[in-house]
Amino acid sequence: MLWTVLLAFTIYPGPALEDAAQVEAITDRGPILELIVRCETGSAIISYSKLEGLYCDPRLACEEDRDSVIRRTCG
Repeated sequence: MLWTVLLAFTIYPGPALEDAAQVEAITDRGPILELIVRCETGSAIISYSKLEGLYCDPRLACEEDRDSVIRRTCG
């Protein structure tokens, strides 16, 4: 019998972290991090490529500045 193990590691930042105001959770999926960010009207998911050093919004527009990706995603 062949078992496939899929691991995901989720971090919930506490209030002491600088990112805690915007980032609600970070899920490590190997070469990609998924960041759940807090918006004024809900939340959104952006990704970070560890290999390329880029943050991407759901429309796959990517850049190095996380804050501008969060602003663009949250509208």
